Amino acid sequence: SFRDKLSKLIEETELNAVVIDIKDYTGTISFETGDSEIDALNKNGVGCKVSDMKDFVESLHDKNIYVIGRVTVFQDPLYAKTHPELAVKRKSDGGVWKDRKGISFIDVGAKPFWDHIISIATSSYAIGFDEINFDYIRFPSDGNMKDILFSHTGATAKKEMLRQFFAYLDSKFAGTGIVTSADLFG
Repeated sequence: SFRDKLSKLIEETELNAVVIDIKDYTGTISFETGDSEIDALNKNGVGCKVSDMKDFVESLHDKNIYVIGRVTVFQDPLYAKTHPELAVKRKSDGGVWKDRKGISFIDVGAKPFWDHIISIATSSYAIGFDEINFDYIRFPSDGNMKDILFSHTGATAKKEMLRQFFAYLDSKFAGTGIVTSADLFG
């Protein structure tokens, strides 16, 4: 019924783009990517999943709709649960740190995670998304900030670590045709 409402809205208005969550705040990927590592991890995801994402994207293209896929990057409880060694830590006891809502983050400096994000983006582009939008490309900002430890970022300045992440994305997407965008958190 949601798709029917969306189609009607597209037909009756000037809408020409749609943003679809590829990876939501829980870390769940909304469709099977064909990447065995991502799909195995995603079996434990609790967020929304779409069984026919490729067909859905094609149906939007048939209506001349530009399809943007949103990837929540460093806010990722699912990956933190599976790879706690890459998560933001509590300084007090080394456990996985969580914000006020109980959501865990991956340390921006955890470079093995960067390739996970690259894989999600390339898999999404391969099924037809026109653009990959990266969100939550940031360090946590709420919760007990006095008990937080970025063991992978270490002494590197936050802005420098973010610069390195963006440079890595740029180097991996160069020449691929993948269009990217980023949401910025003020």
